[in-house]
Amino acid sequence: MKKTFKVLILLFIVCFLVTGCFNTKKKEEKKEEVKVVTAEKISYSKLNDIVTHYDEHINTDVVDVRSEELFEEGHVTGAINIPYEELDNIIIDLNREIIIYGDSAVKSKQAAKELIGLGYKNVKYIAGINNWPYELED
Repeated sequence: MKKTFKVLILLFIVCFLVTGCFNTKKKEEKKEEVKVVTAEKISYSKLNDIVTHYDEHINTDVVDVRSEELFEEGHVTGAINIPYEELDNIIIDLNREIIIYGDSAVKSKQAAKELIGLGYKNVKYIAGINNWPYELED
């Protein structure tokens, strides 16, 4: 009887270990399927390089989320103006690269998160236009 009891315990342990290993693999496979999309912060010099060589970056859109008035006072060359409050109405191909900026790093990052929430996958942002060290376009 003791021998039967030991065999049953051993079988139980083996089954538990085998089942546990298989479940772990399934969980790992599921984790790989879920891809978290985050916005990448880029430097001022990187954005300046993109806009000065825009012909090499034809699949990139630069979006200024400040008010129309602030946009008209000065913006990054080639940028389009879509005020933050209107981002949910944006009509840009989901596969395009979008570089977004506002007054500050906080606003830029908020806008980038908003676009990711709308389904955009290739979103970048700068620390804000207030400290832009290059010439602005009127």
